[in-house]
Amino acid sequence: MITRFILVFLIAIASSPSTPQRRELTLQEKRGKAFYLRGESASGQEITAMMGEVDVPASTLTCAGCHGNRGQGITEGGVTAGNMSWSHLTKPYGHTDDGGRKHPAFSESSFVRVMTTGLDPAGNKLAVAMPTYRMPHEDMQNLIAYLKRIETDTDPGLTDTSIVLGTVLPEKASLNGLAQSMGDVLQAYFAEINSRGGIYNRKIELRVMYGDSKSTVSNVKHLIDDDQVFAIVSGMTAGAEDGVAALTQEKEIPLVGPSTLLPQRGLPVNRYIFYLLPGLKEQARALVTFAAKKSDAGGARVAIVSPETEFNRSIATVIEEQTKKLRWSSVTSNYYSRERFSAAEFVNDAHQKSIDTIFFLGAGPEATAILREAEAVGWTPAVYMMGSLVGRSIGDAVSVKMKNKVFLAFPTVPADVSAAGAAEYSGLLQRHKLGSSHAAAQASAIAAARILVHALELCGKDLSRERLVTTLEGLYEYDTGLMPKITFGPNRRIGALGAYVVTIDPEKKLFPASTEWVAVE
Repeated sequence: MITRFILVFLIAIASSPSTPQRRELTLQEKRGKAFYLRGESASGQEITAMMGEVDVPASTLTCAGCHGNRGQGITEGGVTAGNMSWSHLTKPYGHTDDGGRKHPAFSESSFVRVMTTGLDPAGNKLAVAMPTYRMPHEDMQNLIAYLKRIETDTDPGLTDTSIVLGTVLPEKASLNGLAQSMGDVLQAYFAEINSRGGIYNRKIELRVMYGDSKSTVSNVKHLIDDDQVFAIVSGMTAGAEDGVAALTQEKEIPLVGPSTLLPQRGLPVNRYIFYLLPGLKEQARALVTFAAKKSDAGGARVAIVSPETEFNRSIATVIEEQTKKLRWSSVTSNYYSRERFSAAEFVNDAHQKSIDTIFFLGAGPEATAILREAEAVGWTPAVYMMGSLVGRSIGDAVSVKMKNKVFLAFPTVPADVSAAGAAEYSGLLQRHKLGSSHAAAQASAIAAARILVHALELCGKDLSRERLVTTLEGLYEYDTGLMPKITFGPNRRIGALGAYVVTIDPEKKLFPASTEWVAVE
């Protein structure tokens, strides 16, 4: 009987979770954390910190900057900032601080007083290194709520021996195995990092979720809530950008290098998503900026030609906005149904209207038909297209008459791959016996993983999601060897912000014949 009891007990222990389920912060606690870490107000207003007679934004004198991300207190330059956890502040026997200053335990009201006047519960003046703050009552209550949780606010997916990461990909068999190849190359890359000791002796564990585009958001949620990952890397979020962005912001989880044609942008930025390459909207803006240097914006007669779909219209709108910004005076927008598209009708109409500049947002076959009809009637406008939409086969449709008249935008070009980057890529595939049929997708996955690993190494042993985010924000012209150099910043979440504009030489069959990087804001 005793032996059976012990066996049942051991099985129960083995089958129980190894770590307790992490309780998420409440909205009030999250807002308090935002102030503690970054000096942000829930109202969006700027909070003022006062050092003597000098007023500065609270964002430059954050609580975490002196007291540590966990409120543990830091000694720097001979000055010790005390422990800010609520359990420490409210010790019933009070405190004796450095220098012999004594005071009773803090209460909520005395904590408010010390933050706003610099006087502790005994009425003693704090050290001059401690600022006071002018801040709304709501923000103060949020801060107190967070300090009551700060000791237990540990990031999931992180132990002394492991870092758990996640990625989301389409179904394994979809896109001719592209998803499988990305998953395999990520596993191989992290396996090699682990073979070299991992990140400060922490081994990386990768959780991969496969599924169609309709399940992308739920798969991301599964990685966050069920797999408790520390961060998400690479993957494909196309078609689910809004939902994924909302989740990363709500759960405050870093996502590095997702593949999408439409990166989510806006102000204030989503702090937690770091895109590597420009999307179609950024490429469109670069294309218009390039075109403005090639022609007289005031005299050009421009047509924006696009399929009548929400996806294409959103890009066309960006082109319209950019032409207005650059003062193009004669711009018309033409939307067509793919089922009823006639290249001949469009060419005849545009030719009669003396259109000399076209921004075309359709697919390769439609672009090819327009170029061939244009050649038939002797019409040679400047044609600007998105390389990702028309594909490389468009090079075969460019005639000698259209030399230096056709321009395509791409997020990256073969010249971005350095000799070292190519060697690392091919070596990884050879060592793990992987195919290279999806080289571009694999290179993107490796680049994202490499950036994440680099940032994790810069963070040091005291790793947290917040430290990872701020470290990534400081990345400047980081060379993955596989794509343009990557730069992030507090208000920049697209690493390569711009596009290459390339030309085709139909005589020498060169594609690209020339390339020019065009940066955008």
